[in-house]
Amino acid sequence: MQQYVYIVGHKNPDTDSICSALAYAELKQRLGVHAIPCRLGPLNEETKYVLKRFGLENPLLLKDARSQLRDIDIDEPTLISTKTSLKEAWDVLFKARNKSLFVLDEQQKLTGIVSTSNLASPRMMSDELMQKLMKTASLSALAKTINGEIDYEPKNFKTNGKVFIVTLNDGTKFEENFKHSITILSDGNRKQRQLLEMGTRCMIITCNEQISPDNLELARKQDCAVIRTPWDTMKVAKVINEAFPVESLMSRNPITFQDDEYVDDVAKKMANTRYRSYPVLDIEGKAVGAVSRYHLLNYRRKKFILVDHSAKNQAINNIEDAEIEEIIDHHHIGNIETSYPIFYRNQRCGCTCTIIAQLYKENGITPSAQMAGIMMSAIISDTLHFKSATTTQLDKDIAYGLAEIAGVDLDHYADEMLSASVALKESTPTQILNRDLKTYDMGKYKIAIGQTNYKNIEDIQAILPAFREQLEKEQTTKQFDLMVMMFSHIMAEGTMFVYSGPLSYVMNEIIDTKFDDHSGYDHDIISRKQQLMPKLSVILKQM
Repeated sequence: MQQYVYIVGHKNPDTDSICSALAYAELKQRLGVHAIPCRLGPLNEETKYVLKRFGLENPLLLKDARSQLRDIDIDEPTLISTKTSLKEAWDVLFKARNKSLFVLDEQQKLTGIVSTSNLASPRMMSDELMQKLMKTASLSALAKTINGEIDYEPKNFKTNGKVFIVTLNDGTKFEENFKHSITILSDGNRKQRQLLEMGTRCMIITCNEQISPDNLELARKQDCAVIRTPWDTMKVAKVINEAFPVESLMSRNPITFQDDEYVDDVAKKMANTRYRSYPVLDIEGKAVGAVSRYHLLNYRRKKFILVDHSAKNQAINNIEDAEIEEIIDHHHIGNIETSYPIFYRNQRCGCTCTIIAQLYKENGITPSAQMAGIMMSAIISDTLHFKSATTTQLDKDIAYGLAEIAGVDLDHYADEMLSASVALKESTPTQILNRDLKTYDMGKYKIAIGQTNYKNIEDIQAILPAFREQLEKEQTTKQFDLMVMMFSHIMAEGTMFVYSGPLSYVMNEIIDTKFDDHSGYDHDIISRKQQLMPKLSVILKQM
């Protein structure tokens, strides 16, 4: 099975998070790595604009880092139909790696399982039960089971399921037994005629003996099937009772798993059952694999590359159950741990895409116009067109270089792109608050800070009452000590703050203009990372 590496940004993804995943995935692919770009949530309006502008689809949505059945090596399913004979099932089972056969109905849907114990069960059956099973054997299955050819096939083939090996010269005393039965014999025209007259419904002639034209004509009149086989009578007798279909003895209503179920969850369910192998189904109910307990031991875990974050509370759920291959980030070093060395690139700059553009250059690869365009867009977004305090000269140099590759006038494009991110009136308070929300554990305090852009202060005023109510509701529900929303002007002319929580009073020491106890404005603070967070950290450490 091909091993993939998933490249993913943080929760509540912003433009840098999405574009970093896309651009780094393309670089890895060009370097021969099977990389898949992913996202952890819905895209904001700005990111949608960027991807549409450069003709790119949304990355794959992932919600959990744990491995699913589709991610690990399991057995190929061995499939048979309900009409497969017992003999055919044995032949298939001997060749199969997985010793369970999955039985499909006429619509190709799983209807049962046949195991070794199912196939062996006829050996312990009573004669009455075996007769009942043999009544269901078709003529073609009988012929195939004994390697025979059909000389005559009635329109409506049906037997009573009884099987006799005929050796008597005079079978008149057994006339009632032979009626409607399956009879096996090797030679003798007289014996064949006797059986036909007694009403046998299937005559099997062994050792490549022939049936006379007269007897064949009588078989037609009596509606009796005739099968010839090169096998001797004893060999035919050994396998003839394996001609009935497996649907008669298969285990019905089997326990199945979906291919998107998590391996750990499957292991827990298996612990409460006793079966050797379990079918794995896809979303359409098609059997796509067979999983056993040994598949769940030391399986290969999903591999991840994290971009634009290194804190566990911003990472995909259950990241500790996956393998982290790399981290590419421009924020503070977070609390994600690994038990082995990885490639870790952390650099002081305004945007993760700045680092990824450097990695393209370091590997001697020029990004495509699409990738250059989205990386440039991410740099513009994260630095607010180079007006944020996080901006470095490297960000500017790389952004203008990418614009040249993308064939874009950077400054004109920046105004268009940033304006696309300020659709406040069209968004709900919940959408605005969670558009780019990040949580932090600062000592004993739990802090959440969201950020979005605006163009006209009137847009904020229009949504402010409903937004305040939602902010207070989420702060209370999630028990944040402080929850802050930053509305930053797209031309970096300042930020309006709305906040809630027991620590709301500390914001009075940070922002220069206080409107009331839960809102204010600051002309200088634009960056959450390099301006607001350091000031908050200093104050909280002193408390």
